[in-house]
Amino acid sequence: MNRLYEYIDPITSPYEAFIVDTDYAGFPVPAHWHYYVELLYILEGTVDVTINGSVHRAETGSVVLFPPKSVHGIDLAKDCSRTRYDVIKFDPANLPTGKLDETDIRTILHNLDSSGATCLISPKDISQWKMRSLFESIIKENQTRDYAYSLMISSDLLKILGYFARIWKKEGLTPSNKSVHPSYELNFDMIAEYIDSHYFEQLTVENLAAMCNVSHATFSRNFKKRFGMSCKEYITSTRINIAENMLHFSNYDVAFIAQEVGFTDSSYFIRCYKKLKGTTPKQERKASISF
Repeated sequence: MNRLYEYIDPITSPYEAFIVDTDYAGFPVPAHWHYYVELLYILEGTVDVTINGSVHRAETGSVVLFPPKSVHGIDLAKDCSRTRYDVIKFDPANLPTGKLDETDIRTILHNLDSSGATCLISPKDISQWKMRSLFESIIKENQTRDYAYSLMISSDLLKILGYFARIWKKEGLTPSNKSVHPSYELNFDMIAEYIDSHYFEQLTVENLAAMCNVSHATFSRNFKKRFGMSCKEYITSTRINIAENMLHFSNYDVAFIAQEVGFTDSSYFIRCYKKLKGTTPKQERKASISF
Protein backbone atom coordinates (compact mmCIF):
# COMPACT_ATOMS: atom_id res chain seq x y z
CA MET A 1 0.00 0.00 0.00
CA ASN A 2 1.27 3.49 -0.84
CA ARG A 3 1.01 5.75 2.18
CA LEU A 4 0.03 9.37 1.57
CA TYR A 5 1.79 10.75 4.63
CA GLU A 6 5.47 11.67 4.21
CA TYR A 7 7.35 12.00 7.49
CA ILE A 8 10.21 14.46 7.79
CA ASP A 9 12.07 14.88 11.08
CA PRO A 10 11.73 18.58 12.01
CA ILE A 11 14.73 18.39 14.33
CA THR A 12 17.34 16.77 12.10
CA SER A 13 15.91 18.15 8.84
CA PRO A 14 14.37 21.60 9.41
CA TYR A 15 15.24 22.40 5.78
CA GLU A 16 15.69 20.30 2.67
CA ALA A 17 16.89 21.81 -0.61
CA PHE A 18 17.96 19.94 -3.73
CA ILE A 19 17.52 19.61 -7.50
CA VAL A 20 15.40 16.88 -9.12
CA ASP A 21 16.30 15.60 -12.59
CA THR A 22 13.87 13.03 -14.00
CA ASP A 23 16.67 11.43 -16.01
CA TYR A 24 18.04 10.16 -12.68
CA ALA A 25 15.15 10.34 -10.20
CA GLY A 26 12.02 8.23 -9.97
CA PHE A 27 9.00 9.89 -11.54
CA PRO A 28 6.11 10.72 -11.32
CA VAL A 29 5.84 11.80 -7.68
CA PRO A 30 2.66 10.11 -6.36
CA ALA A 31 0.11 11.89 -4.20
CA HIS A 32 1.39 12.55 -0.68
CA TRP A 33 1.32 15.19 2.04
CA HIS A 34 3.37 16.46 4.96
CA TYR A 35 3.42 19.18 7.59
CA TYR A 36 6.17 21.01 5.73
CA VAL A 37 5.80 23.68 3.07
CA GLU A 38 7.26 22.61 -0.27
CA LEU A 39 8.44 25.01 -2.98
CA LEU A 40 9.38 24.18 -6.57
CA TYR A 41 11.17 26.23 -9.21
CA ILE A 42 10.84 24.63 -12.65
CA LEU A 43 14.24 24.80 -14.33
CA GLU A 44 13.42 22.81 -17.46
CA GLY A 45 10.35 21.19 -19.02
CA THR A 46 6.68 21.33 -18.12
CA VAL A 47 4.95 19.46 -15.29
CA ASP A 48 1.40 18.93 -14.11
CA VAL A 49 1.14 19.52 -10.38
CA THR A 50 -1.90 18.31 -8.47
CA ILE A 51 -2.97 20.12 -5.31
CA ASN A 52 -5.94 18.62 -3.47
CA GLY A 53 -7.34 17.20 -6.69
CA SER A 54 -6.84 20.33 -8.84
CA VAL A 55 -4.31 20.05 -11.68
CA HIS A 56 -2.11 23.02 -12.61
CA ARG A 57 0.43 23.21 -15.41
CA ALA A 58 3.83 24.63 -14.45
CA GLU A 59 6.20 25.57 -17.26
CA THR A 60 9.88 26.51 -17.15
CA GLY A 61 10.39 29.45 -14.79
CA SER A 62 7.23 28.81 -12.76
CA VAL A 63 7.23 28.66 -8.96
CA VAL A 64 4.89 26.28 -7.10
CA LEU A 65 3.99 26.30 -3.40
CA PHE A 66 2.49 23.20 -1.76
CA PRO A 67 0.84 24.26 1.54
CA PRO A 68 1.17 22.20 4.72
CA LYS A 69 -1.22 19.24 4.79
CA SER A 70 -2.17 19.60 1.11
CA VAL A 71 -2.30 16.35 -0.88
CA HIS A 72 -0.08 16.93 -3.88
CA GLY A 73 1.74 15.11 -6.68
CA ILE A 74 3.91 15.90 -9.70
CA ASP A 75 3.89 14.40 -13.18
CA LEU A 76 5.34 15.24 -16.58
CA ALA A 77 3.05 17.08 -18.98
CA LYS A 78 2.02 14.88 -21.91
CA ASP A 79 4.23 16.76 -24.36
CA CYS A 80 7.30 16.71 -22.07
CA SER A 81 9.87 13.90 -21.70
CA ARG A 82 12.15 15.41 -19.06
CA THR A 83 12.09 18.00 -16.31
CA ARG A 84 14.49 19.51 -13.82
CA TYR A 85 13.36 21.56 -10.85
CA ASP A 86 14.56 22.94 -7.53
CA VAL A 87 12.88 21.64 -4.38
CA ILE A 88 12.81 23.39 -1.02
CA LYS A 89 11.02 21.94 2.01
CA PHE A 90 10.87 23.71 5.34
CA ASP A 91 9.02 23.80 8.63
CA PRO A 92 7.03 27.08 8.91
CA ALA A 93 7.71 27.06 12.65
CA ASN A 94 11.34 27.93 11.88
CA LEU A 95 10.39 31.19 10.20
CA PRO A 96 10.71 34.38 12.24
CA THR A 97 7.58 36.45 12.68
CA GLY A 98 7.45 40.24 12.95
CA LYS A 99 5.03 41.35 15.64
CA LEU A 100 4.71 44.81 14.08
CA ASP A 101 3.91 43.42 10.63
CA GLU A 102 0.32 42.85 9.57
CA THR A 103 1.27 39.49 8.04
CA ASP A 104 1.92 36.50 10.29
CA ILE A 105 3.34 34.28 7.55
CA ARG A 106 3.51 31.17 9.73
CA THR A 107 -0.20 31.31 10.52
CA ILE A 108 -1.07 32.17 6.92
CA LEU A 109 0.81 29.12 5.63
CA HIS A 110 -1.03 26.81 8.03
CA ASN A 111 -4.39 28.21 6.88
CA LEU A 112 -3.47 28.36 3.20
CA ASP A 113 -4.81 24.94 2.23
CA SER A 114 -8.47 26.00 2.51
CA SER A 115 -8.12 29.63 1.39
CA GLY A 116 -8.24 29.28 -2.40
CA ALA A 117 -5.12 31.44 -2.73
CA THR A 118 -2.79 31.10 -5.73
CA CYS A 119 -0.13 28.41 -5.27
CA LEU A 120 1.50 28.71 -8.71
CA ILE A 121 3.21 31.80 -10.10
CA SER A 122 3.92 31.90 -13.83
CA PRO A 123 7.22 33.16 -15.29
CA LYS A 124 5.43 36.29 -16.53
CA ASP A 125 4.10 37.14 -13.07
CA ILE A 126 7.51 36.82 -11.42
CA SER A 127 9.66 38.34 -14.15
CA GLN A 128 10.41 41.39 -11.95
CA TRP A 129 11.55 39.21 -9.02
CA LYS A 130 14.84 37.33 -8.74
CA MET A 131 13.27 34.02 -7.81
CA ARG A 132 15.94 31.91 -9.50
CA SER A 133 18.76 33.46 -7.50
CA LEU A 134 16.83 32.99 -4.24
CA PHE A 135 16.36 29.27 -4.91
CA GLU A 136 20.02 28.92 -5.89
CA SER A 137 21.12 30.67 -2.71
CA ILE A 138 18.96 28.45 -0.48
CA ILE A 139 20.22 25.24 -2.11
CA LYS A 140 23.83 26.39 -1.80
CA GLU A 141 23.43 27.39 1.85
CA ASN A 142 21.80 24.06 2.66
CA GLN A 143 24.65 22.18 0.99
CA THR A 144 27.56 24.11 2.52
CA ARG A 145 25.96 24.74 5.92
CA ASP A 146 28.36 27.52 6.74
CA TYR A 147 28.02 29.55 9.94
CA ALA A 148 24.52 31.15 10.26
CA TYR A 149 23.26 29.24 7.22
CA SER A 150 19.78 28.86 8.75
CA LEU A 151 19.49 32.65 9.04
CA MET A 152 20.47 33.04 5.39
CA ILE A 153 17.93 30.41 4.32
CA SER A 154 15.17 31.99 6.41
CA SER A 155 15.91 35.39 4.88
CA ASP A 156 15.62 34.09 1.32
CA LEU A 157 12.52 32.05 2.16
CA LEU A 158 10.78 35.11 3.58
CA LYS A 159 11.44 36.98 0.33
CA ILE A 160 9.88 34.18 -1.73
CA LEU A 161 6.89 33.98 0.60
CA GLY A 162 6.60 37.76 0.60
CA TYR A 163 6.14 37.70 -3.19
CA PHE A 164 3.39 35.13 -2.81
CA ALA A 165 1.74 37.22 -0.04
CA ARG A 166 1.69 40.28 -2.30
CA ILE A 167 0.00 38.32 -5.06
CA TRP A 168 -2.57 36.95 -2.60
CA LYS A 169 -3.26 40.48 -1.38
CA LYS A 170 -3.61 41.81 -4.94
CA GLU A 171 -6.07 39.03 -5.78
CA GLY A 172 -8.12 39.76 -2.68
CA LEU A 173 -7.52 36.21 -1.50
CA THR A 174 -5.31 36.89 1.49
CA PRO A 175 -5.58 33.73 3.61
CA SER A 176 -6.98 33.81 7.10
CA ASN A 177 -4.57 35.14 9.70
CA LYS A 178 -6.45 33.67 12.67
CA SER A 179 -4.93 31.05 14.88
CA VAL A 180 -5.65 29.15 18.07
CA HIS A 181 -4.18 29.58 21.51
CA PRO A 182 -0.44 28.72 21.22
CA SER A 183 -0.67 26.14 24.02
CA TYR A 184 -2.83 23.98 21.74
CA GLU A 185 -0.68 24.17 18.59
CA LEU A 186 1.74 21.35 19.40
CA ASN A 187 -1.01 19.12 20.80
CA PHE A 188 -3.09 19.48 17.66
CA ASP A 189 -0.17 18.72 15.36
CA MET A 190 0.55 15.62 17.45
CA ILE A 191 -3.13 14.62 17.32
CA ALA A 192 -3.21 15.15 13.54
CA GLU A 193 -0.14 12.93 13.18
CA TYR A 194 -1.80 10.35 15.45
CA ILE A 195 -4.89 10.36 13.21
CA ASP A 196 -2.71 10.03 10.10
CA SER A 197 -0.99 6.99 11.64
CA HIS A 198 -4.13 5.36 13.13
CA TYR A 199 -6.80 6.26 10.55
CA PHE A 200 -7.72 2.56 10.21
CA GLU A 201 -8.73 2.34 13.86
CA GLN A 202 -12.06 3.35 15.43
CA LEU A 203 -11.18 6.92 16.36
CA THR A 204 -13.52 9.07 18.45
CA VAL A 205 -13.39 12.80 19.14
CA GLU A 206 -13.92 12.10 22.84
CA ASN A 207 -10.79 9.93 23.07
CA LEU A 208 -8.69 12.37 21.05
CA ALA A 209 -9.79 15.25 23.28
CA ALA A 210 -8.79 13.21 26.32
CA MET A 211 -5.34 12.71 24.79
CA CYS A 212 -4.98 16.52 24.76
CA ASN A 213 -6.29 16.78 28.34
CA VAL A 214 -9.06 19.19 27.35
CA SER A 215 -12.83 19.00 27.24
CA HIS A 216 -14.70 17.81 24.16
CA ALA A 217 -16.07 21.33 23.55
CA THR A 218 -12.67 23.04 23.90
CA PHE A 219 -10.97 20.43 21.71
CA SER A 220 -13.62 20.65 18.98
CA ARG A 221 -13.65 24.46 18.93
CA ASN A 222 -9.89 24.85 18.72
CA PHE A 223 -9.39 21.93 16.34
CA LYS A 224 -11.69 23.64 13.84
CA LYS A 225 -9.81 26.92 14.24
CA ARG A 226 -6.52 25.11 13.68
CA PHE A 227 -7.47 23.00 10.65
CA GLY A 228 -10.53 24.72 9.21
CA MET A 229 -12.71 21.62 9.69
CA SER A 230 -14.09 19.55 12.54
CA CYS A 231 -12.08 16.65 13.94
CA LYS A 232 -14.62 14.17 12.53
CA GLU A 233 -14.33 15.80 9.09
CA TYR A 234 -10.52 15.61 9.35
CA ILE A 235 -10.65 11.90 10.14
CA THR A 236 -13.00 11.24 7.23
CA SER A 237 -10.93 13.38 4.87
CA THR A 238 -7.75 11.54 5.87
CA ARG A 239 -9.36 8.17 5.24
CA ILE A 240 -10.81 9.24 1.89
CA ASN A 241 -7.47 10.66 0.69
CA ILE A 242 -5.71 7.41 1.57
CA ALA A 243 -8.49 5.45 -0.15
CA GLU A 244 -8.00 7.58 -3.27
CA ASN A 245 -4.32 6.72 -3.28
CA MET A 246 -5.13 3.01 -2.97
CA LEU A 247 -7.61 3.25 -5.85
CA HIS A 248 -4.88 4.75 -8.03
CA PHE A 249 -1.98 2.52 -7.00
CA SER A 250 -3.46 -0.87 -6.04
CA ASN A 251 -5.83 -3.49 -7.40
CA TYR A 252 -7.81 -3.96 -4.19
CA ASP A 253 -11.58 -3.88 -4.55
CA VAL A 254 -13.70 -1.11 -3.06
CA ALA A 255 -14.98 -3.16 -0.13
CA PHE A 256 -11.46 -4.13 0.92
CA ILE A 257 -10.22 -0.53 0.65
CA ALA A 258 -13.16 0.69 2.74
CA GLN A 259 -12.19 -1.73 5.52
CA GLU A 260 -8.49 -0.89 5.25
CA VAL A 261 -9.03 2.85 5.78
CA GLY A 262 -11.36 2.44 8.74
CA PHE A 263 -14.90 2.24 7.33
CA THR A 264 -16.98 -0.66 8.61
CA ASP A 265 -19.77 0.05 6.11
CA SER A 266 -18.91 0.06 2.38
CA SER A 267 -22.07 2.00 1.47
CA TYR A 268 -21.19 4.75 3.93
CA PHE A 269 -17.65 4.80 2.54
CA ILE A 270 -18.99 5.30 -0.99
CA ARG A 271 -21.28 8.14 0.16
CA CYS A 272 -18.42 9.87 1.96
CA TYR A 273 -16.11 9.42 -1.02
CA LYS A 274 -18.63 10.93 -3.43
CA LYS A 275 -19.33 13.83 -1.09
CA LEU A 276 -15.64 14.75 -0.79
CA LYS A 277 -14.37 13.83 -4.27
CA GLY A 278 -17.49 14.37 -6.40
CA THR A 279 -17.26 10.88 -7.86
CA THR A 280 -17.63 7.28 -6.70
CA PRO A 281 -14.64 5.04 -5.90
CA LYS A 282 -15.31 2.89 -8.98
CA GLN A 283 -15.49 5.97 -11.21
CA GLU A 284 -12.27 7.24 -9.65
CA ARG A 285 -10.43 4.02 -10.42
CA LYS A 286 -11.77 3.92 -13.98
CA ALA A 287 -10.68 7.52 -14.58
CA SER A 288 -7.19 6.87 -13.18
CA ILE A 289 -6.73 3.84 -15.42
CA SER A 290 -7.87 5.70 -18.55
CA PHE A 291 -5.58 8.64 -17.64
